[in-house]
Amino acid sequence: MKLSALFARYLYQHKELSLPGIGLFSIGSSVTIPDATDKNFNDFFQHIKYEQKPVLFPDEALINFIRTETGKIKPLAESDLDSFLSDGKILLNIGKPFHIDGIGSLTKTKSGAFEFKPGDPTLPKLEGFYNNSNHDEGIKKKSPYGNEYTQNNDSRKLAVAAALIGGLIFIVWGGYMLYNRNAVSKSETVTPVITTSDTVSNANVILDSAQKIINSSREQLQRSSSAAAGYKFIIERTANKSRALKRFQQLKDNGADIKMESNDSTLFALYVIIPASPSDTSRIKDSLKTWYGRKKIFIEPN
Repeated sequence: MKLSALFARYLYQHKELSLPGIGLFSIGSSVTIPDATDKNFNDFFQHIKYEQKPVLFPDEALINFIRTETGKIKPLAESDLDSFLSDGKILLNIGKPFHIDGIGSLTKTKSGAFEFKPGDPTLPKLEGFYNNSNHDEGIKKKSPYGNEYTQNNDSRKLAVAAALIGGLIFIVWGGYMLYNRNAVSKSETVTPVITTSDTVSNANVILDSAQKIINSSREQLQRSSSAAAGYKFIIERTANKSRALKRFQQLKDNGADIKMESNDSTLFALYVIIPASPSDTSRIKDSLKTWYGRKKIFIEPN
């Protein structure tokens, strides 16, 4: 079953779901989960509430729930959860919605706050989705949440890739325009002869370059579906232990999935680990600069 669909099942059963770096989802204890065949089932989503509050660590019960449902060992369940939430934060930072099946969608406002829109009216009924007694039957009936894991996961990655490709094309075009501007400034001493064929040739070169970038990005996206490369994005390095501990605790209190390591207690590094392909590191680094308000972010292989 899709990981975000497990979040919905957990929320329906426990009436509360805490996600590190995201916040708290809850359903009133007096609210009864309706039957999936109920024609008014979508009205139930309005009972799901969201609160943006610092959550430092996932609940042990949630990790055990993921481990039991997926059949994975605890470290892999924790890694899957961390990767899913890291992808969600990246989507939010680039202005894309972060969707959690069966719960709703989050978007990031200009002020940095998260806005929650409950519900999922575009998806089919949740028959066999939230009820443990018919969980196996729901899987046999090919619940859309379980069978569309790859499709929906690829959709999130495609959204990230689309933003990356658009940025690359803008950079290529900007470089071309800058080249033309410099050529015009030099024309005071040397007057080049530009023919129509030269202009067409230059345009073709730009289009060919952009197409190569697009193809390369698509290949990177396909490889990232099976690769699990991870990088350390180092937010800060300091030899001041007091400064390192204070900043570490501050980021933790703000809900950041931050980690700290030291080199013989002489140099402290604060960092986050994000699974990413090599071509994504620059974009992620820029997002982290904005997110943490840093001028420099250092990258190391995990």
